[in-house]
Amino acid sequence: MPEQSVIKRFETSCVACDTWIIAYRSSAFTQTYYLVWYTDNSTGDKLLMFRKTGIFATTDLAHLPAEAEARLTSLQHTDKIVRWLDQVNGLEPSVSNMYDMDYIANALRRKKLSLKVMDALSNFIDLFGDYANSLKTTDHLQAFREHPVIEAFVAHYYQYIFWPRLQRGEKFKELERPELAVDHRALLDVFQEMRGYFEADIRVMTPAAY
Repeated sequence: MPEQSVIKRFETSCVACDTWIIAYRSSAFTQTYYLVWYTDNSTGDKLLMFRKTGIFATTDLAHLPAEAEARLTSLQHTDKIVRWLDQVNGLEPSVSNMYDMDYIANALRRKKLSLKVMDALSNFIDLFGDYANSLKTTDHLQAFREHPVIEAFVAHYYQYIFWPRLQRGEKFKELERPELAVDHRALLDVFQEMRGYFEADIRVMTPAAY
């Protein structure tokens, strides 16, 4: 079967089960880490985590489903995760989104917030909220969403980027947008604090023999 067809089948299973693989890149780590993001219909979006604490992660994209299945009893999961693991068995995994932490941090240091950078920062803020929503032990981290500098960024992003792009499509690029009226240093500091909590909770699996 052609490789593209296999990837398409994997993506179809991700859509059907509301479960996706994301890539996380940071200079704090020597390699890219792969995590699992999913939607719990009763409690919202989450990351696949261990029952007590720790974000499930691996450096081996090809064997991520097998790594997760081997540790399923110790992971906080839903029936969707079980179905997803069954459906993607034997398929080539693909990444739905990449989170590059240094790209964001460097742009904030330079105070150069392009549209691409603001998309990346907004995506991370959403990801962090999903992480905080994943366990009772991480729920207190939801408070970061209410930090004044994060609230100001999110309000700007949705008013001048998210909704206009959704409503106007390609014409959105022709619109003039005001600069972000936020202390970039303060935004960087809060971003780095959020990043620190997130990265400290990542648990990288040692690849097993298959």
